[in-house]
Amino acid sequence: MTDQYGYGRTKEELVARKLRGYGAKVDLMPGSKGAYDLEVVFPSGTKWLVEVKSTRSGKPTPLTSRELGRLKQTATKRGSTAVIAHVVRKSVEFHSARDRRKLNPPKRK
Repeated sequence: MTDQYGYGRTKEELVARKLRGYGAKVDLMPGSKGAYDLEVVFPSGTKWLVEVKSTRSGKPTPLTSRELGRLKQTATKRGSTAVIAHVVRKSVEFHSARDRRKLNPPKRK
């Protein structure tokens, strides 16, 4: 059996690299039980708290209502946008945790 934590951490690092490509400062959170996985600040000042969901096949498991609530509440307290990053293989899509609309990282200035 493969290490689920290790697999998830690898995908978090993949998302972090992609966001750094947009000039963002990205901090990975230690452990796996927090409200979010990545804290992101773009050069524009836009802040994201990102929960990474990934899968080896098919569609990533959605957040539970409790996880979603924690993410949104924490983002509000920190003046950030709550974001869910869906990773399938090496493809990453970002969605608002509030209304599920697709998000694009802010472009570099």
